[in-house]
Amino acid sequence: MPRKKVDNRIRVLIENGISLRQRTMFVIVGDKGRDQVVVLHHMLSKASIKTRPTVLWCYKKELGFSTHRKKRMKQLHKKIRSGTIDVNEENPFELFISATNIRYSYYSETHKILGNTFGMCVLQ
Repeated sequence: MPRKKVDNRIRVLIENGISLRQRTMFVIVGDKGRDQVVVLHHMLSKASIKTRPTVLWCYKKELGFSTHRKKRMKQLHKKIRSGTIDVNEENPFELFISATNIRYSYYSETHKILGNTFGMCVLQ
């Protein structure tokens, strides 16, 4: 996956939001939106002084990927054995999912997370 330069205005918006202690909202439209979440989270973690921000991921019916880490690792090993995925090719989304503290929640169950603070919220 070739890397493209992200517009400088996005980085400035994130840094200004952190310095002014204000929320910043981005709307990403398209099929590759989940790959851009990785880039935005990376920019947010580089701009903030604290630890890596936690993520709240809200969805309606299905995510499109497994939230269970062991199950996801088993699927990854199965793909490597079958040869459909290259071992040397790194997938930034898989790395993001496995390394980040993400709280998954259905829209109908958002009452359970009221009162919690998250560094980033993804509405799918």
